[in-house]
Amino acid sequence: MRKFCIFLIFALVSGRAFSQNFPEYSVDNIPPTLNTRANAVIRKFETTVDMRTPDNVILTIKKVITILNKNGDKRAALALYYDKSTAIKSVKGQVMDASGVSQGKITLSSFIDESAVSNISLFEDSRVKYFSPNTITYPYTVSYEYELRFKQNLNIPDWYANPAPDVAVQNAEYTFITKPGDKIRIKEYNYKGKTETAKTDKLESYTWKVANLNAFKPEAYAPDPDTYITYVKIAAENFTYYGKAGSYTDWNGLGKWVYEDLVKSRQALSPETVKMVNELVKDAPNDKEKARKIYEYLQKKTRYISVQVGIGGYQPFLATEVDRLSYGDCKALVNYAQALLKSVNIDSYYCLVSAGSMKKSFDPQFASMDQGNHIILCLPFEKDTTWLECTSQDSPFGYLGTFTDDRYVLACAADGGKLL
Repeated sequence: MRKFCIFLIFALVSGRAFSQNFPEYSVDNIPPTLNTRANAVIRKFETTVDMRTPDNVILTIKKVITILNKNGDKRAALALYYDKSTAIKSVKGQVMDASGVSQGKITLSSFIDESAVSNISLFEDSRVKYFSPNTITYPYTVSYEYELRFKQNLNIPDWYANPAPDVAVQNAEYTFITKPGDKIRIKEYNYKGKTETAKTDKLESYTWKVANLNAFKPEAYAPDPDTYITYVKIAAENFTYYGKAGSYTDWNGLGKWVYEDLVKSRQALSPETVKMVNELVKDAPNDKEKARKIYEYLQKKTRYISVQVGIGGYQPFLATEVDRLSYGDCKALVNYAQALLKSVNIDSYYCLVSAGSMKKSFDPQFASMDQGNHIILCLPFEKDTTWLECTSQDSPFGYLGTFTDDRYVLACAADGGKLL
């Protein structure tokens, strides 16, 4: 009996000794002012992007977040998306109690792996690894460390100091690393601090830091949060994307690359289709009426089906394929419509837009590919510019709706891009 008691005491002491303790993450160390309106508090958030190799960009995240109540549980979850251009190299973490004592480790095997096909697509090559702590005692703290690698540098992840309105931030920083001499463009939004820079013979780095940011309550009809929260955007002048190289410094250069490298070679039509279109519009009195007939033909013939694979996320299907299959996504349908219009000598613009219920315009002073998520068509008639939503089978000719209206778009053409 005595031996059993000694063994039990030894086991209890050993268990405590081998439990990892992180007293710095005790909830007692959260400044009381950060609890206001907060369901969670980010204790530490270190983001590093290393772009010294354009086709092997490394994103490293170290994040510690305390969940204050049940409403904050979703902020403890981690979703890591990957595809052929994005690889998850490592991930680890801890779940801690209110005192900062580890309650268990997080490894890659803790994650659920599933398809990340969106509800608007027939097929995408994107997948997601997802983890959410199964904890019902509040508050608790979760720490994550993970590394992602991107085989492209056309889209560099934006850094948001406060990623959600119901989350307060105790400390956060962002470091961007590049080779000396690499040409990049940086824009800070609502940043009140001073950027820290460092340079050696092997690298240049830029660092932004924030501390003690309070949570806030979203309000109906309030301005876009991007007008007042802190974030940083970075774009490389020279980039690679799925084997395609390019460069741009402004919207003109980006629009030219989109048209010349992604769109121009996809617009050929068969002689039979060209003949059919000309026969279709032969009795129309002017170009606008010709365009109306072509748009109505497009609506009756095609359906919106999204297939996003590799560079197909940005490059449209061949117009001949849409003509044969009678379906496509926004890019493919706009490209097809533009090809049909071109066959009867009507000019149009292939336009990138930020679509959604929140009206977001492209930043005129900072060009980047990731600001757009949809394609529409512009017909610059002499007296009346007309816009077409080519994914709709029932929208009237010239009608866009609240999904894409009242915002800047990037019109892409052979002579370059321009904001309209």
